[in-house]
Amino acid sequence: MLDRPHIEFVQAQMLPWRRIPPGTARPDAEYKYLSRDAGTGACSCLIRYPAGWARLAGEALDAAEEFYVLDGELEINGQRFGADHYGHVPRGLQRCSMSAPRGAVVLTFFDAEPLFTSASLDAPVLLRRDVLHMPWDMRVNDSKLAHLGISRKDLLTDPATGERSFLSMMLPHSEPPGAQGPRESHPVVEECFVISGSLVGPHGEMHAGAYFWRPPGIPHGPFGTRWGCVALIRFVGGRHVNIWTADEAPFDFHQPYRPTLPVELAHLRDQPWLPGTAY
Repeated sequence: MLDRPHIEFVQAQMLPWRRIPPGTARPDAEYKYLSRDAGTGACSCLIRYPAGWARLAGEALDAAEEFYVLDGELEINGQRFGADHYGHVPRGLQRCSMSAPRGAVVLTFFDAEPLFTSASLDAPVLLRRDVLHMPWDMRVNDSKLAHLGISRKDLLTDPATGERSFLSMMLPHSEPPGAQGPRESHPVVEECFVISGSLVGPHGEMHAGAYFWRPPGIPHGPFGTRWGCVALIRFVGGRHVNIWTADEAPFDFHQPYRPTLPVELAHLRDQPWLPGTAY
C-alpha cells in the first residue's frame, strides 16, 4: 500500500532547502522533500547540486531513480543531462561517475529508500531522453478533456504494471465549456509537478513549482489555464484510467488557494508566496 498523505497542492518554493549529510547518497547537495512514503522510504524531491559537485567513487542504490533536469546539467557515467533532459537509473546500476560541473536543480523520484547496495551486473542500462527535441503527441485520448488541448511526451511506461511518466502540455485560454464540467478519478496515484505556466482547479492556481500527490479514487477537476501549462505527471501503482462523475462541478479562474495538506505542512496554508520565485 502506498503510504503517503494526500497533498494537493504545495508550491515547492514554500519548502526549505536542507543539506544532504555525508555518508549518504548525494552528500553536500541540498534537497526538498515533496512527498515521502513512510513505509518504503520512496520519495519525490527536488535536489540542488552546487557548481563543481562531483562523486567519482562508484556507487549503486537499492532504488530506481527517475529524474528531470529543471536547470543546469548533470553528468552520469559520461552521459550529460542538460535542462529538459529525463533520465532513469535502474536499481543496482553502478554510477562510475556523477557530477554537476555548473550546478543543477533536478526533480527526482526514488521508488525506495535511496540506500547503498552492491552493483548489479544484470541492471538495465541508463535511460536518457532529450525531451526538448521530442515531438508532442497531440492526439486526443479522452473527449472530456478536449477543452485543455492536451499534448504529451511519453518518458517512461512500465509494460508490466502500466505505471507511466510523461510530460503534459495544456493550451492557453483553456476552460471547460460553460465554466463547468464533470470530475475525474483514477484507480491509481496521480503525481504532478508543474514545470511552467499555471493551472487552475478546485484547490486554487498551481504555478510553476506546484506539486501534488493524489491517492487513488479522489474526484478532481474541472481544470483550466489562461496562459498554458506544462507539467510532469506520473501514474503510480498501476495503469491509469479516467472515471468520470455523472454530475458537474463549477469552474472559476479566480479560485482561492484551498489546499489539502497533511499535518506537517498545514502551516503552509496561509504562508504568503509570490509567483516568480524559482523552486
